[in-house]
Order: sequence, then C-alpha cells, then structure tokens
Amino acid sequence: MTSPADLSHAVLVRVAEFLRTLPADQLAALADGSARLQLAATGGTAATSDRPARPSVAPKSRGTAKAAPAPTVEPEKVRADLAAIDDRAAAGRYLDDLRLTVPQLKALAKNLGIAVPSRATKADVRRDIVQWTVGRRLDSSAISRPAPPRG
Repeated sequence: MTSPADLSHAVLVRVAEFLRTLPADQLAALADGSARLQLAATGGTAATSDRPARPSVAPKSRGTAKAAPAPTVEPEKVRADLAAIDDRAAAGRYLDDLRLTVPQLKALAKNLGIAVPSRATKADVRRDIVQWTVGRRLDSSAISRPAPPRG
C-alpha cells in the first residue's frame, strides 16, 4: 500500500500539471478566491473508481460561465519571436504560453510553411514547429562554426 505522503505528493503533482494548463484569467480567479477547484468522480464514486478524478475549475457563483475566447496569433509575429530565441526548450515554452489548440497549432505550422501530418498530436506539432524554426537554425550554426585552432 502506498503511504499517505506518497499519495499526497502524486496528487499535488497532478494538480500542478492541471494548473499549468489553465489560462491566466482562471488562475487569477483561483488566486483571488472567485473560483475554486472541485473534485469530480469520473465513474462510480471517488472511493471506488479505478481512475482518479480530474480536478476542475468551478466559479463560486452559480452564474453562467463564459468560455474564454480562442487565442489568436499572428504568424509573422510568432516567426519573428521564434527567430529571436536561441534555445529549443525556450521556444517550446513560448509556444506553450500561446495556449493554442491542436487545430490552431496546425494552422500556425501551415502559415509558417511547416508541413505536419494530419494525425499529429499537439506535442508532435509543437516539436515540428520548434525544430523547423529554431532547431535547424541552431544545428546549422553549430555545423558551420569554425573548428578551434589547434595548439
């Protein structure tokens, strides 16, 4: 049996992963107390379910919740921003911060002239955009760098 400390750690990691995916307005609502995290069972009761429940953000008031508008990006601005980044991980974080859906990422890739498979996942599209905008430039720079002088 897993100890309560191990279970608590696993739960906190999952909650942190979930919070990382939230838009800024929902994080602000959680921080100021106008929204709360709510545990919902995903089949059966939480105690008997084989699959752990996923937390969700619920507004405290019972008013109608409005969906956040879909983020829009300008491909040329994204191209310029990625051109200024000299690190694959930073480029990936930049794309993550745009909070684009898979179709939006695919449209961005298309606008950047990057072909992606139709069944590509979000991670695949993100990886391809990073590789074709930042990675190839870094690879080319490393290859064309002159060798250090031999003593």
